[in-house]
Amino acid sequence: MRNCRCSPAEASGITKEPWHTQPHPQPATLVTIDEAPFVGETPIEAINSWLTPNSLYYARNHYDVPSVDISKWELIVDGIVENIGEFTYSDIVEMPSKTIPVTMECAGNNRTDLYPPVSGNKFQGGAVSTAIWSGVPLNLILKTLGIGRNVKEIIFEGLDSGIPDGHKKESPYGRSLPIEIGMHTDTILAYEMNGESLPVDHGYPLRLVVPGWYGMASVKWLKRISLVDYKYEGFFQKDRYIIEQEDSKPLPLTLMKIKSLFSKPRHGEFCKYGENKIAGLAWSGTGKVERVEISDDFGKTWSVAQLSDLSHEYTWQQWTFEWEATQKGHNTLMVRASDDKGNTQPLDNIWNRLGYAVNGVQRVCVNIE
Repeated sequence: MRNCRCSPAEASGITKEPWHTQPHPQPATLVTIDEAPFVGETPIEAINSWLTPNSLYYARNHYDVPSVDISKWELIVDGIVENIGEFTYSDIVEMPSKTIPVTMECAGNNRTDLYPPVSGNKFQGGAVSTAIWSGVPLNLILKTLGIGRNVKEIIFEGLDSGIPDGHKKESPYGRSLPIEIGMHTDTILAYEMNGESLPVDHGYPLRLVVPGWYGMASVKWLKRISLVDYKYEGFFQKDRYIIEQEDSKPLPLTLMKIKSLFSKPRHGEFCKYGENKIAGLAWSGTGKVERVEISDDFGKTWSVAQLSDLSHEYTWQQWTFEWEATQKGHNTLMVRASDDKGNTQPLDNIWNRLGYAVNGVQRVCVNIE
């Protein structure tokens, strides 16, 4: 054990165990990161259950939330298709549906952990949430319309629009996916979130949900889907949500990196001398969480935590560990996760100018009485 160096204080196929599907009693509101447009993260103390209630699901809006008249709204599907599609809300909800639980993380989560500091929304770690989404598999709609030849990407446009940094013209929020991701059976157009109609901040009436990917891919307030034979280079595809590299082209962000966090204890919490039950969550977009480990000696040695038996392909996994506190005063705990594809969290965060994909091991300092 080493002394802490900081100051003290911080569906379908779903098993219905109450602790597993029901959120714990929670604070009532998000922590506001920005007001115009609204950006908010889940309070750190509320990230302690498998399911995130809609009211506490993180919100990352790029532009103002659009006003939608559902009687006039329609989804256009065009581009390289045999038949152009125009769908009303009733058309969408009457189609065969799929329900799938998904953990989604904002690419800028934990941006405040980087040093030197970087620009962007100052997420402290609460921009990650899990919901049960229901909607229409995208491939069902595309197969119905008929996919033309040589399609490379699918472009998704939302009703939200604004002027991107460094630009003069207003444009809608847009992103693209490779055709093979769009055709994946679990890529859905969602109209329900945790059994309720989509909340306005989360894309009502219809949003894309791309399991395993960072949240920017799951375009909200959908108005148009276009199949194209070229590489889309919109602002939020080419200039944002990339990892810049000195000697080569920027790397686009896609799958969420392996990551973990403490639900208990929190930074600065007082723990008792002797045995303490600690707990948290771990997730990965690149594979199944295979192992979670705890260290109380700054990473010199690691002990394996117990993973919950209940897991789903695209959600975080709960873990617990019995920690024996043997030294009074300040102590530092660290948690790291590994997935079945061989990915393990780095000890330290990897700095990048835009502050994306921060996944270094989490450290919490606790006080032993």
